Amino acid sequence: MFVKNLNSYVVLSVLAVSLFFSSPARAFFPSDEVINDAMYRNYGSLTSFEAELTFPSEPGTRLIIKRGHDHWQQTFIESGGNATVEAKSVGQYFKTIAQCPSGAEMPVSVLQFWTPDDPVADWKSIGVSNSTRSYGFYEDTPAFVFGAEQGDDSSPQIWFNNEDFAPLKIVLGPQCEITFGTYSKFAGFMLPHTGIIKLGDEKIDFRVQWKSIRKKFSPAEFAPAAIKKAKGCGIPGGGVYEFLKKCLKPGKE
Repeated sequence: MFVKNLNSYVVLSVLAVSLFFSSPARAFFPSDEVINDAMYRNYGSLTSFEAELTFPSEPGTRLIIKRGHDHWQQTFIESGGNATVEAKSVGQYFKTIAQCPSGAEMPVSVLQFWTPDDPVADWKSIGVSNSTRSYGFYEDTPAFVFGAEQGDDSSPQIWFNNEDFAPLKIVLGPQCEITFGTYSKFAGFMLPHTGIIKLGDEKIDFRVQWKSIRKKFSPAEFAPAAIKKAKGCGIPGGGVYEFLKKCLKPGKE
């Protein structure tokens, strides 16, 4: 009886391994519904927040991002010498819908790529294919790769931690990549506190300081008309601002 059970166990083990490493293994990859459910479960109640991004390469540069009422708003502050320049924008999904000054070409909020409103549908809208899936390692972390095969470093794709579905890496195209790291729990959510944006061979590190979670904002803060009427706006001239513009391309107003 033991020998019979052992033989059956060996056969089943070999079959399982064969299935895992063969092409049908794709069937084990989380479906669109599972990905959406996991993201909603982990971040669905993160309906509003305020965070400040700083950049070690430019100590005088800050990016304040607010999210609420299905919109995001950001203020880019660049301090240097005796002057401070501010640019503002508001947007929805991956589109900038108002900015000050009007020709600022403000980038889309980097945190919008991390937690979009409708994950799979929004990622598909920027070119991520839901018909291609694979597995990989982000540094030492096992990850689901949504949108690309192993070895494809240029197609739009999202890398998730395979345990908690925290977004680890987002490739927007051959030249632009965003990675999020140093995850820790804050106000009940697993949130990133560091990140890197790569553009070709260049990269910029950033730090995320979470100011508030699930804060009640006035809808007026996200009104396009209010942004367009803002006073004292200017176009920053630093390297970080130009870098973000090139990588995180805004939509048209």
